[in-house]
Amino acid sequence: MPSDSKITFYGGVHEVGGNKFLVEDKGTRIFLDFGMQMGKLNQYFGEFLQPRAYNGLNDLLEFGLLPNLKGLYRPDYVRHTRFEDVKEPEFDAVVLTHAHLDHAAYIHYLRPDIPVYCSEASLLLMKGLQETGGKEEYVTFKRNFQLYKNTKGEMSRQKGEDIQEPRKISVFENAKSFKLDSIEVEPLAVDHSVPGVSGLILHTSKASIAYTADIRYHGRRAHDTQRFVDRCKESDIDIMLCEGTRVNKKSSKTEADVENDARRLMNSCRGLVVCSYPPRDLDRLLSFFIAAKESGRSLAIDLKQAYMLKLFQQSDTWKKVLPSPESSQIKIYIPKKSWGLIDKDPEYWTQKQISQDYDTWEREFLDYKNAVDYRDVAAHQKEMAFFCSDYQLLQLIDVKPMEGSAYIRSVTEPFNDEMELKEERVKRWLVHFGLLKNEKAWKHSHVSGHGSGDQIKHVIEGSNAKTLIPIHTEHEEYHKKWHNNVVETAFGGSLSIG
Repeated sequence: MPSDSKITFYGGVHEVGGNKFLVEDKGTRIFLDFGMQMGKLNQYFGEFLQPRAYNGLNDLLEFGLLPNLKGLYRPDYVRHTRFEDVKEPEFDAVVLTHAHLDHAAYIHYLRPDIPVYCSEASLLLMKGLQETGGKEEYVTFKRNFQLYKNTKGEMSRQKGEDIQEPRKISVFENAKSFKLDSIEVEPLAVDHSVPGVSGLILHTSKASIAYTADIRYHGRRAHDTQRFVDRCKESDIDIMLCEGTRVNKKSSKTEADVENDARRLMNSCRGLVVCSYPPRDLDRLLSFFIAAKESGRSLAIDLKQAYMLKLFQQSDTWKKVLPSPESSQIKIYIPKKSWGLIDKDPEYWTQKQISQDYDTWEREFLDYKNAVDYRDVAAHQKEMAFFCSDYQLLQLIDVKPMEGSAYIRSVTEPFNDEMELKEERVKRWLVHFGLLKNEKAWKHSHVSGHGSGDQIKHVIEGSNAKTLIPIHTEHEEYHKKWHNNVVETAFGGSLSIG
């Protein structure tokens, strides 16, 4: 077997997330995803101990959080590392399944001349993340550690933000194959908790490989998942990389269940409905939007969600699915920021001075007809469903929910001590504002972006792959129950293709 036909696993095995799978065939080298290993990262770094900006690449390499590979990383960072600087990239592409951090965050560190292939929705999500303040440079990048000649003729340091350049990003179409030298890639939409997620089928010179990405059947696009599974069976898959985040769970609620729970609460509530859900889960936003609309309420969203909805209106496909930020049933909540001038005397403070409280990307929403602030929400509580994440609880001080208001939580339940402590703090806020009678009495309605065991079993059996590799899971034993040829791999380990 030629040594250059293989898959190497630089993350995403024996852990949830951090997927970085290098596929090599006849000299072609492509990564499937390039994500952050959140669990491992948190073992070494935290809120007050972050990788250094000038040395971030080295800091992550030190703990194996990035693969130690030449010709992969940005030249401006490489100059500050132990790597040999090379003129040409030694990798042909990154094929991205979706824009969650555990699959995409470390694109930031890649050479900008390595092309990234992704769906239109993934591009829009990355664009939104970057433009609303994220540190990850997905779409454009800024060269760091540059020198320039100043007016005195001296070489001086130039700030990275002075230079913006585009990455090489190619948008693929669903179910339309494309070639990367010797490797043919067929992206197929699957159901997950963000738009535009793609499972992948790769045809190399030696074998056919399937990669489920993150997958489920209980969202709004279960039919996409089934089409992917059917296509895998038709493709005579030799190796399947199959996720298993929740294989130890027996069943799942559906997105429709969440929508129904939200609708019932909104219909029965006599005051303000406060809701919390993952801000980038646009399926969940849609569930709360529909529930609010059908119960005669408007959904008040935050500025980042408004910006994301604005971006998705650029897509002929997605604008038919997701509401416009200018919809009559959407309210865009403008919080107090900086000097807190949103409610101050407009006779004294100019509109320009008020707008300076907000980042450039936020300012256009100040002029939207459906923009509201805390005064509007407070005055129309019976007509509102108010999005308020755990990081926005301070808004409740201004809104002051009336008696008879309610809270519905639609985020994942805590799975470690830190998350449990955070949840207890949230409960104390909600009890204080009368949204909970006590710290045990809250309404929780959430579904995961990952399939439960019965669903993953269906994917495995329906795909009929010859070899199965568990990924994105800490419970590989379930895959072994459902397939008679399971190969477990180690971090940094390789599997020959063919």
